[in-house]
Amino acid sequence: MWDGGAMGRGIARVGAHLLIICIGSLYLLDAGSLAFAACPERPACRGCGCKGGPGYRGPGGRCVGFKALDKVCGIPPETRCTFENARGTGENKACALGGDDTNKAS
Repeated sequence: MWDGGAMGRGIARVGAHLLIICIGSLYLLDAGSLAFAACPERPACRGCGCKGGPGYRGPGGRCVGFKALDKVCGIPPETRCTFENARGTGENKACALGGDDTNKAS
């Protein structure tokens, strides 16, 4: 009886690798869809706060996120930063900070 020898084992090894790659690809696609579901997209706008951030522009001219707000801007944030009051400012705070209410509609 022919067992395939080295060639048969090589084909089986390639098949196993392809199967692992396919399963891994499906897992990554599913994980990507979960990431998009957690933080909703907002309509296009200009200025700090458009993507749900706090809406402050730092001294260096860049928008400041929730995590760096106290460090970069100070308390209160108007100490060193400019509030731009962009539409939708702060809507994604829980999502950006990884809070428990990331899927709640606002």
